[in-house]
Amino acid sequence: MYHMNDTETLLEQWSPLCNMQAFVEANDSAVYFYLWIYPGTEMAEIRSCWVCNRRPAMEEMDYAAMDSGEAPRMPLEFVDHDPGGIELDWDRLSIVWFEEGDAAFLFEGGRMIAAIPGWAGEDFPGYSLFARGMGPFAWELKTALPALSLRADRSRAYWEAMEGDYFQELQGEQLAALEDYFGPHRQYFAIDGGQFPPRALVTGEKGGNRYAFTLGNGALSQPKIEQYFQEDSWKYRRFELGIAFPPGTDEGRARAMLSYVAAQAALPWREIGWLGHGHTIPCEAAPGYAAVLLLNPALCPVDRGPSYPDFMGEPVNLLWVMLLTAGEYEDVMEHGEEGILARKGREAAGWNLI
Repeated sequence: MYHMNDTETLLEQWSPLCNMQAFVEANDSAVYFYLWIYPGTEMAEIRSCWVCNRRPAMEEMDYAAMDSGEAPRMPLEFVDHDPGGIELDWDRLSIVWFEEGDAAFLFEGGRMIAAIPGWAGEDFPGYSLFARGMGPFAWELKTALPALSLRADRSRAYWEAMEGDYFQELQGEQLAALEDYFGPHRQYFAIDGGQFPPRALVTGEKGGNRYAFTLGNGALSQPKIEQYFQEDSWKYRRFELGIAFPPGTDEGRARAMLSYVAAQAALPWREIGWLGHGHTIPCEAAPGYAAVLLLNPALCPVDRGPSYPDFMGEPVNLLWVMLLTAGEYEDVMEHGEEGILARKGREAAGWNLI
């Protein structure tokens, strides 16, 4: 990554969901778009995407700039604007975050000029409208523009909805779904710390068992998931967590697990990853257990649980939480979830004996 000397920061903005900052900087040679991930921590990472050259392009790589720690110009063969350089209208620059909150578009007025998607990495810096082919500091945006424009339009609409009073309707619909499952709810805990997005944990009883489900999480799209499910990612990127306890469960241990479940709801955006069926998460909240296994009743023969309504036309998946001992954890990691399901059965309340 390159650090510009004598640069001007043109624009900066924090992600609404992830510990990430987007910013645009210019030196006298070029303009770059950046994503700064986990800023100020040991895990800090900067992704950089060239936007345009401001001075004449060079035939070769701008090694002198790179050696001095400056952001380099794009070599001439990969430049698709006036080879002498161009100027942007800095006052018309704006950032639009992807729905997942882990990637961003850069606009100049109404036109997209750059994008650093969630799949950007060491071998792919991002897209620029002014790049030609697969340049070392940006790839050509024009070929990807039709798909990315649709993505940007949806992201704009999504964040406009998130800035409104969406939660009141979502809260009512999800509470109704939970109460269809276990009757009137017993407790409602806000778990968002007063920060966006609104989240809650709702408890109830059914058949003598105690249940708890997250609420509000399904309004969010998980990062990275499309790299695994491709065009089917919309089916799995929204989720709520659920856990159940049988009669006689120790109250203190149950509360500890409820706190643990509440914290995991935000994990995909905290860790910039995703949760889904068959995933495991280390867990020290319950004595004698080492991890939890997540199970989607749409993908395996377990209790169907509540039927969450769709959000923005996409399904909200329930992920049941099953506690695992150290031995069970090792077995699941080696052989998958089929064996433990055969042993523990389909009823969620029977899995977590604490």
